[in-house]
Amino acid sequence: MKEMTEGERSMMRFRFCALGIYLLICFYDFLFTPIWWGLNRPDISEFMKIMATVEDPLIRQQLMIKLTGQHSPFTLLGGGLFHLTFLSILTASVWKK
Repeated sequence: MKEMTEGERSMMRFRFCALGIYLLICFYDFLFTPIWWGLNRPDISEFMKIMATVEDPLIRQQLMIKLTGQHSPFTLLGGGLFHLTFLSILTASVWKK
């Protein structure tokens, strides 16, 4: 079996680091944050008491958005350009292998 050169070892470390970082970001954005978002919703009975004291309909609307809103993944903002960029970095690092 052929020994790897220092450059090949360095590229291999880069690939694993880039892949690990990408996976951590995806786990955070698609798994941990939505779970946290769902577990930390306000209690509806307390929330309705607060809603009863507010007169302005625009403020009431924003409060309802807080109660019923969902997490939108940060990495999908901008049309998923983040994922395309990481895909191109990982693909380019493996291309000449």
